[in-house]
Amino acid sequence: MSKIKLQDILKVELKVRKLTLNSLAKECSIPPSVLHGWLHGTLPSAKNLHHVKTLSEHLEISIDKLLFGGRASEQQKLILFQSTFTDGKAQYKVTVEKIN
Repeated sequence: MSKIKLQDILKVELKVRKLTLNSLAKECSIPPSVLHGWLHGTLPSAKNLHHVKTLSEHLEISIDKLLFGGRASEQQKLILFQSTFTDGKAQYKVTVEKIN
C-alpha cells in the first residue's frame, strides 16, 4: 500500500488556493482540529473518514490524489483508505475499496 500523502497534498492545496486552515475548515464544515491534525501528520481515522470525502469534493480532487498524490498502482487504487482503531479490547480494520 502506498504511503498516505494527505499532509503534503493539504499543504500544497492551502498554499495554491491561498486559504488558511480555518477558512478551509469553515468552507467544508470540517472541524479545524481535524484539518490541523492531518496537516501535522495525523492519518484519517474511521470516525472522520467522511471528512476525507467532503474535502475531496470541496477541493475537486479525487480521494486517490488527496490521499496518495494520484500515483498509486492499479491495485492500490482499489483501496482508497485503510485504518485500524480500537474500541475497548476489540481492534477493527476499516478498508474503503473502489469496487466499480
